[in-house]
Amino acid sequence: MKFDLIDLRTFLAVADLGSFRAASEALHLSQSALSRRIDKLEAALGVQLLLRTTRKVELTTIGRGFVPRARNVLNE
Repeated sequence: MKFDLIDLRTFLAVADLGSFRAASEALHLSQSALSRRIDKLEAALGVQLLLRTTRKVELTTIGRGFVPRARNVLNE
């Protein structure tokens, strides 16, 4: 499975804003579409980037390490 730059932007929005709701509003995506993009990215990478609960979302250790890499890709 492949991912694209929009998936990276979606991941960074969630990482930066700490919320699927806030990220979906900022990106003008439904929460379900945003969630599908994150799921697609995680499946393509074969790792879990975010820990989700009904109350919050947090970066995993791998997710924290992936943030600068994702930013570098988007900045190139």
